[in-house]
Amino acid sequence: MKNTVIRSRLNPKLEVSLISGHFATRHSHNSHYIDITRMKHEHTMAREAAMTLAQRYAYEKGVDTIVCLDGSEVIGTFLARHLAKNTLFAVNGSKNINIVTPEYDSSGLMIFRDNLIPMVAGKNILILISTINSGKSGRRVSECVEYYGGKVQGIAAVFSSMEELDGWPIYSLFVPSDIPNYATYAPEECEMCKAGKKIDALVNSYGLSIL
Repeated sequence: MKNTVIRSRLNPKLEVSLISGHFATRHSHNSHYIDITRMKHEHTMAREAAMTLAQRYAYEKGVDTIVCLDGSEVIGTFLARHLAKNTLFAVNGSKNINIVTPEYDSSGLMIFRDNLIPMVAGKNILILISTINSGKSGRRVSECVEYYGGKVQGIAAVFSSMEELDGWPIYSLFVPSDIPNYATYAPEECEMCKAGKKIDALVNSYGLSIL
């Protein structure tokens, strides 16, 4: 497995590490592991990521609440701060934007507890996800938000292989064209599996586990 670093076309201060190989997530098989650990946990990198994402939403979409998935709460907090700046034409200026994260119940359903529902119901929601490949996690959280009465305004991500999901635009810092030879497959359609290439690691929102 080869490790390389790429920088965002939107902000050269943003970088992620790439490892090429055969990686399996719950919903997809991918040709690269995109390591965004620094962006999720380092103050300066998370701030730069949020500042870049905020440029898309500061003047276009009303946002009352940011729903964070995959450990993106630090980025989400900085994103709320930048969206709420009281600048000319900013539609969210001086707002007190909420940062919330859904949880999973014992049956695997995504839920919001009663104390968080007022931050979702009737609110304009921006969904923030670390990475989007198959879109299944994004679809689950958007359905969850709508179930609790929230109104999805868009989806932001560090990396996304998709430009939209069920009509909602996805704005991401990195896209497949940034990664040479990037490929993602549904598990049952994986060309690497068909070619007999063994899985190198299992991947989830916490990181990777090499096999």
